[in-house]
Amino acid sequence: MRKIAIVPALLLISAMFAVAEYSGQGEIIFPEIAALALGAWIMERPPWQGSALHFWISPTLAALTGVLIVRFFDYAPFPMITAAFCLVVLQLKLLRSGVLPSISAAILAIITRCDSWQYPLSVCVLTATVSLGHRYLNSNAPVGKPATGAGKEPEENVWSQTEFAHWGKLLATVMLMSTVASVSGQMFVVAPPLIVAFVELSKPGGRLRDRWGAILGLLVFAAFSGVFWYALLHTTLGWPLWLSACVATLTVFFAYNRLRFPFPPVVAIALLPTIVPAESLWSYPWQVAAGSAAFIAISRVCFGQCERIPLSKTSSTE
Repeated sequence: MRKIAIVPALLLISAMFAVAEYSGQGEIIFPEIAALALGAWIMERPPWQGSALHFWISPTLAALTGVLIVRFFDYAPFPMITAAFCLVVLQLKLLRSGVLPSISAAILAIITRCDSWQYPLSVCVLTATVSLGHRYLNSNAPVGKPATGAGKEPEENVWSQTEFAHWGKLLATVMLMSTVASVSGQMFVVAPPLIVAFVELSKPGGRLRDRWGAILGLLVFAAFSGVFWYALLHTTLGWPLWLSACVATLTVFFAYNRLRFPFPPVVAIALLPTIVPAESLWSYPWQVAAGSAAFIAISRVCFGQCERIPLSKTSSTE
């Protein structure tokens, strides 16, 4: 990890929360920006491939997709989440982008019922900042040592039969979990970063599969610590929202450092409590724990090591 890049990442996160709090516009908050900053700035080898432009275009287009779905259709979580997942996966394929947090950008708008244009505008500005920083790191990498593997793009723009089947199983799982969440009313069982984590974990031949225990532990830890710091620092002590968000982020980064295992969706899970409805705050970590366990179990059972397909040739998180 490039520890020196943690400071600008925290500044970006702080700025987002400060503007949202002092303007009274909660739609500005995009927790996945912490995951994108981690992957694009801090990790030596980001888990997603694509140009710097992809880090901007893909999440922005996905956020706009989510808002359009909420604005123009009667609210129904199951078909909306299903449609958003399909549309964003199609966008990623057409754009030849491997920036999987884009999935979260679309589904977050549905989970939070966000129909404000300020949300995709905020995502646009925030991801543009990440993209510029990513471009700077690549251009200033030591000779013979590229800053990232993200300058490459997927070489193929056509799905093979095997790859189509793989994404079909991913979609079926998302539909199943969305049904459970909709029927139970526990929507954070399908918290958007969990869906991204599931897609990452299910990559054919990915080394993440061997660390499912660490992933489960990190996701649950992030959910509980995120709620704890938000409730203590912001709700109880009345400290600024940006401060509680920074403490939650640093807590997750400390866990990353101890385990030597940065996994971007985890930090987004830690920041989601800042926009969770008050009535769902204390059940949020339990919903995340249940959703994490279910997604990981399905991934291990249904996505075997024997799969070998060119899944946009994205690299695994290390």
